[in-house]
Amino acid sequence: MEDKPNKHITLWMILIILILAIAGMVAYIYWDKNEEVDQAEAEKAAWLKIQQFESNMQLDSLEAAISYYQWNFVNGQHADQVRVLKDKIDVEKKDWAAVRYTDAVEDMEDFIRNHSDSFFRNEANRKLDSLTFLDAADDNTYQAYEQYLASYSDGMYASEAKKRMESIDNGELSENEVTDAGQVINNHFIALAKENKELLKSTVADVVTSYMGKSNVTPADIEKYMFSIHSDSSRDISFQIRNLIINKEVENHTPTYSGHFVLTEIIHQDEKTFQHTFAGMATINSEGRLTSLILSQQS
Repeated sequence: MEDKPNKHITLWMILIILILAIAGMVAYIYWDKNEEVDQAEAEKAAWLKIQQFESNMQLDSLEAAISYYQWNFVNGQHADQVRVLKDKIDVEKKDWAAVRYTDAVEDMEDFIRNHSDSFFRNEANRKLDSLTFLDAADDNTYQAYEQYLASYSDGMYASEAKKRMESIDNGELSENEVTDAGQVINNHFIALAKENKELLKSTVADVVTSYMGKSNVTPADIEKYMFSIHSDSSRDISFQIRNLIINKEVENHTPTYSGHFVLTEIIHQDEKTFQHTFAGMATINSEGRLTSLILSQQS
């Protein structure tokens, strides 16, 4: 009869242990379920941040959000999408680094074409605007600035382009134009003195209306003339230009330049020196090529 209480105690202990075990299992399942829910919510929030930063083109924040997602949700629901996005960003950053400091319009156009939704699109468009204007400024013609404005009517340099177009039409002569026109004339006589065919070709138009008394002269004709004045190998020829005055005329938005100067031809031959002085007049087209050269010998 004394074993009955002990049996009851044992049964109660077993029952309590079972209840505690069941309660522990229930608590574990509930906690695990909550943890799964929390993990899913955290992943959803991380993915929403990625989408937000991508939509707002916030690259730095986007890269940080991608790193956070990939570190915390390796097998997440959007892991593949995040990986594809990261690869896209890596390629775009590499391509941008390759053209960021380019001086070529074509390079920037290619980048924009290949990355139409680029994170760098604003910077790329500003760079293309600048390069396009610089190309127009190199040509420095009414038509070049007009072409720039056709693409960038509200561009960073639209106001400057319009001013330069007005300046061209008004016939205003800039210091650069004076220098460039003078350089064409100077280079032409350097080429004649040095028998430099390439330099000579760079100074004359395809057809020169008047050249030292001849009409409708070609670059080939002028090259023959250059060789003819050096036919006597005992002669050494040089030229000096002074009193150069450059003028400008504009017709149909296209400038032409006229240069008036005094030319001295110096010939060294057989230990003797001969000098001839000419009054010169040259006409230069908008492309920086001679279309006319007239020399009149002075007494």
